[in-house]
Amino acid sequence: MTNTKSTIAIPPPCAEDDPVAIAVRAYVQRVEKSAPNTRKRRDRVDRLAASNIVLIFDTETNIDAAQHLRFGTYQVRIDGRLDEEGVFYDHKTLSKRDERILSRYAAQYAIKFRTLNDFVDSVFFGIGFDLGACIVGFNLPFDISRIARGHSAAKSPSMAGGFSFALSGDPRRGHVQVKMLSGSAPSIRFASPEYRIRRQRENEVPPSQGHFVDIRALAAALTNRKFTLKSLAIFLRTKNRKLDSDVLFGPLNAPMIEYARRDTQVTWECFEELRHRYTTHGLTGTDIQNIHSVASMGKAYLRQMGIRPWKTVQPDTSAELIGKIMSVYYGGRSEVHLRRMICRVLYCDFLSMYPTVCTLMDLWRFITATGVTGHSAKDEVTAFLNDVSLEDLKRPDTWKSLTTLVRIMPDADIFPARAKYGERRDASYTIGLNFLSLKEPLWFTLADCIASKLLSGKSPIVIEAIRFTPKTVQPGLRSVLVAGNPDYRIDPARDDFFRRAIELRISIKKQMGVETGAIWRTHDAEQEFLKILANSTAYGISMQIDPADFDRREYVDVFGPRGRPHRIFSKRYETPGPYFHPLLGAVTTGAARLMLAITERLIIDAGLDWAFCDTDSMAIAKPDAISERDFLNRVQSIREWFAPLNPYSTGESLLKIEDANYGPKTNGGPKALEPLYCYAISSKRYALFNLDSERRPILRKASAHGLGHLRAPNDG
Repeated sequence: MTNTKSTIAIPPPCAEDDPVAIAVRAYVQRVEKSAPNTRKRRDRVDRLAASNIVLIFDTETNIDAAQHLRFGTYQVRIDGRLDEEGVFYDHKTLSKRDERILSRYAAQYAIKFRTLNDFVDSVFFGIGFDLGACIVGFNLPFDISRIARGHSAAKSPSMAGGFSFALSGDPRRGHVQVKMLSGSAPSIRFASPEYRIRRQRENEVPPSQGHFVDIRALAAALTNRKFTLKSLAIFLRTKNRKLDSDVLFGPLNAPMIEYARRDTQVTWECFEELRHRYTTHGLTGTDIQNIHSVASMGKAYLRQMGIRPWKTVQPDTSAELIGKIMSVYYGGRSEVHLRRMICRVLYCDFLSMYPTVCTLMDLWRFITATGVTGHSAKDEVTAFLNDVSLEDLKRPDTWKSLTTLVRIMPDADIFPARAKYGERRDASYTIGLNFLSLKEPLWFTLADCIASKLLSGKSPIVIEAIRFTPKTVQPGLRSVLVAGNPDYRIDPARDDFFRRAIELRISIKKQMGVETGAIWRTHDAEQEFLKILANSTAYGISMQIDPADFDRREYVDVFGPRGRPHRIFSKRYETPGPYFHPLLGAVTTGAARLMLAITERLIIDAGLDWAFCDTDSMAIAKPDAISERDFLNRVQSIREWFAPLNPYSTGESLLKIEDANYGPKTNGGPKALEPLYCYAISSKRYALFNLDSERRPILRKASAHGLGHLRAPNDG
């Protein structure tokens, strides 16, 4: 969801034996030029609405490294009814023999037979652009690249880093720009020639950017699942399915053409079903072509509720303050404690960590507010840190005070630090939890200060503190149904979206306990979607920063923890996302780290140990000296400690025992705990396993993070 953000270096720690430079996140702002730009800036316009026409197309390529276009198939549908179907080919790559076979097939089945140039000008542009059709495909960037006659780097700022494809030989036709927003989520648009834009400006007609829907990305956005066209058709239970791909080898023949036509038909049926599923969410304020990921769905929900972004309702927030807020952002805690040793563990994780801490801190009020106010709170924060105990943290009201930033003077306190650990000069910055001492004060969340006291036994030295509270609720907010469920209607002025989304997810998971087959798979996708929807809305979109490039180097101001700008000459700059609200991202991740610190403290106090933690989970390790029953009882006491903090009405445990701890069902009975072992080598690199009767490992869960140089990540 988030992109790489700017960091700035601050002086190294005071420890004289081995000082290390650390870095913090920063906020970047473009420096206004001394000579103002006299060119009138055109206000942003939304895309023209799509027509009732849908163009679906697919390409078949040569089976070689170049994968040049061989032929393609397409459908044009008006209000769902098939209006035109056809095939097209590239005469540069198709032999005369194959061309005759394709022509005879088209005549036999009364479908259009077009050259590539004819398809591009008459159909892709003539219908897709001129008539405003919705252009649909599975993995559209690939298909667009196959029908392109040339490509270059996209020059418009919003598409920087993407490609600009020239499709038509007609100079009156523009390019098509494609930028990958993530691994499988493309942003695609028509880029009109400049003279056409000028003409449309004069007529006050916004240029059409087109309507492109990649159903691979749309399916991922609605289910949080990755699909092939074959698996998507099975999942959606479409009428038609893909044919056997063996027909793609060898000379062109009728079964090969039939295979390609079927792909286009299946693509249409998948699109129709996905479009129906999208409409059930009731997100009428966001067109389907603007849905690229689950995070897009989160933004669409906020938009549907009429919630205006923080930067819109409070545009006068100083860059100095935003820089301080950004400097406390560190992300999730992930580390190994028992390294390179096999240990018996109970693997536990928190129920929807980020939505849970957001609900505990009542952050929904910040999202729906007309802004936030900050007031000095040094004395009260100092007194609070001196007195706070584990018992205080069991009270939900305590968590509502965590929307606070604290400037401290670290002196062997335990805090996260972003540094280049190790001796390699080319090492990248990573985050670790350290005994930290600095030569100057630094900002942290109040949650991190509490965590430091829990783990170090002493209170940090408070230099300054800012406590943030929300202003009044925005007027005109509208109710929505979570995932279209009438039992989960949200009034954003009164209800917590995060809480209700997770409660719906829990209810669906309970249904899955008695389900099998296709219904189970459908509900599994629904609960996974709700999990990521709540996560991205509670945290991800608030920290969205999109990097881009200037045409040439320009001055930018970098704002960090010191509160004053540091000017640099840079080729790159950063643009906050539409729902950028760094305070929410900073305190959410800080509260999640506090949850893990509490767990660590409880583990130590119970005479246990831990092998590793990862954002929302912790592998609790059993010492050799205690029995299995005693170990399980002590872990249960730790889990019960969090019960008073559970914000959900479903009765689920907040600290859950993960499925990896259980063996398979036997004779239809419930699953039983089976001894689980852990071997960890570094952050996010661990294996959880059982031992068979001969003490051989049976893998239950293995993190392959960082192993891409050894094995393919997508081999199933």
